[in-house]
Amino acid sequence: MQPAKDTRHRVSYRTVRELRDRVFGYADLGSEVLFGAKPNYETVGWETALRDLEPRPGATAEILEETALSEVEEETRRILRRIHDENPRGAQWPADSILARCCYLVCRLLKPAAVVETGVAYGVSSTFILTALRENGHGVLHSVDLPPLRRDYAGSWGAAVPETLRARWTLHRGSSVRVLPSLFEELDSVDVFLHDSLHTTRNMRQEFDAVWPRLRSGGILLADDVERNRVFGELRCKNPAFWRVVRDVERQPLYGSAAQIVFGVAIK
Repeated sequence: MQPAKDTRHRVSYRTVRELRDRVFGYADLGSEVLFGAKPNYETVGWETALRDLEPRPGATAEILEETALSEVEEETRRILRRIHDENPRGAQWPADSILARCCYLVCRLLKPAAVVETGVAYGVSSTFILTALRENGHGVLHSVDLPPLRRDYAGSWGAAVPETLRARWTLHRGSSVRVLPSLFEELDSVDVFLHDSLHTTRNMRQEFDAVWPRLRSGGILLADDVERNRVFGELRCKNPAFWRVVRDVERQPLYGSAAQIVFGVAIK
C-alpha cells in the first residue's frame, strides 16, 4: 500500500506564493495610485458601442432581449441581495451590469469554443458568460483568480454561479501571471478573453501580451477599468480590427446604486 502523501509542504508553498503575488500586486497598485499617468482615451457610450459591434441590423437587439439574459440578471440580483443580507459587508464589490451584458452579447455573437477570464469575485461575469454558452449549446469558460482574502472565501468565491452552469466552468486558483501561460499551452486558441483582475500596468500588460498571440482572428478582448493606466491603448500597436473604450452609467445595476463604468473592447 502506498503511504498517504504529505500535502502540508505543498499547501504551505501555495500559501506563501499567493501571499507574495498579492504583496507585489498591491505594491504596484499603490505606486500607480501615487505616480501613475492616466490615459486620455476617446470614449463612446454603450448604445454607440452596440451599433459599432453589430454584425447585421437588429442582431444585438435580438440578443439583448433574450429571456435567458433577463432571467440571469434577476437571479444575479437575488443572489447579491442574499449575500448582502447574510453579511452586510459581503457584497462590497459593485457588479457592472453593462459589462456583464456585454459578456453575454459577445459570447452569443461569436459562439466561442473557449473563453478565458481573469478576476472572479462572486462570479457575476462568469455567470453571464456561462449562460450565453448554455444558450449556444457549446463552449467552456476558464476563470483565473486568487481567492478573496477572507476565511470563509469558499462560500462567496463564485457564489453567483449556479450548479446548473458549472459543468462548462473551470476555476483556476492562482495569479494570472502564473496560471495563464500553462493554460494557454493547453488551449488551441482563445475566442473571448476578459480582463477583470488587478488593474495595474504590469498585470494588464502581462495578460494582454500572453493572450493576444492565442486570440483567434476575429476574437474579442474585453478589459474592465481601462482608464486606470495606458495599457489598453498599447493594443493599438497590434493593429486590432476594432478598438473602443466604452464610458457610460448603469441604468439597471445588478447591485447597489448606479455607477459609472469604463471598459475596453478590442477585436483581433
